[in-house]
Amino acid sequence: MENVEIYYLAITIFVCYGFNLAQGLRAAINRDETVRVVPKILCSIYCVSASLIGIMILPSSYQLISYFHVFIILFQMAMIWFPKPK
Repeated sequence: MENVEIYYLAITIFVCYGFNLAQGLRAAINRDETVRVVPKILCSIYCVSASLIGIMILPSSYQLISYFHVFIILFQMAMIWFPKPK
């Protein structure tokens, strides 16, 4: 892969869109709306796959960025799956 930067830019846009999807679910959860499990599963699959593709296209010398992607995955899963705070 010669143009890793271009691929990584695309993955960054996909991860940002994943945050947008997770924020939409989080807003519905905070408004006490009924959020079904299927949208949560689909959003989780999207967020995890976008971040894992981002990790896979990175060269091995960018180890710190791959740890950042793991943090992104955990943060997005917390946004999607945690219940409303009391």
